[in-house]
Amino acid sequence: MSIISELTMTLDKMVNDQFESLEFRNFFAVPLTMERGRFYMIQNALYTANRRDCWGYVQGSAPLEVKRVIWQHESDELVNDPRANMDHYTLGVKQGEVLGLKPEDFEKAELPAMVRACFYAWHHIAIRSHWLTAYTASHMLERRNNGQIVKGGGMSFRVGKKFENELGISLKKMISLDVHAVADTEHSDNISVMFERYVKTPEDRALVLQGARDCMAIDRAYRGALGYYMEQIK
Repeated sequence: MSIISELTMTLDKMVNDQFESLEFRNFFAVPLTMERGRFYMIQNALYTANRRDCWGYVQGSAPLEVKRVIWQHESDELVNDPRANMDHYTLGVKQGEVLGLKPEDFEKAELPAMVRACFYAWHHIAIRSHWLTAYTASHMLERRNNGQIVKGGGMSFRVGKKFENELGISLKKMISLDVHAVADTEHSDNISVMFERYVKTPEDRALVLQGARDCMAIDRAYRGALGYYMEQIK
């Protein structure tokens, strides 16, 4: 088995295992109310903004060819996604209208302490790590959202179905979750192509796996934090 084939299998297993973790199971077990749904929508938009920070940091340290791939990815996320005719942060704010949220609700929102810590941790990896580690760490969140890799659907799809099943809001009305369920499949595939170009040695593989492990640990902490805070909303 080639180093890339083995690496692909390992990364795929890691994103599937996320959904079996204690933190993910606890997050999905919290019943949605309208207020909990509003909290989640606001926090998800702030998460989208954090992703823009991290991909920007990764782009700065990556080789030129990789910068181009990230630029193409971020043109959807930060400038305009033709699937939605808006950038993804604006898309998240627009989605909030379905739950009665207004743009100012997002503008004045604060990060809860545990969520803030997770965002700082993702920043740290993106800024301080070898570019392959940083690149993988950001990529894994796209991969974890790829329904062609994750059995049962990626995060956006599953959260969208949770809103549909528990609050009666159609997935098609949850426009940000619906777009991400499609967009991140393409983003994940495009970004992972760079592993074939740059992972040649066991040392390269180790850098990739370090980023994957670190990111998935923070991702579990983040979902655990969201679940905890949602439980506090009655």
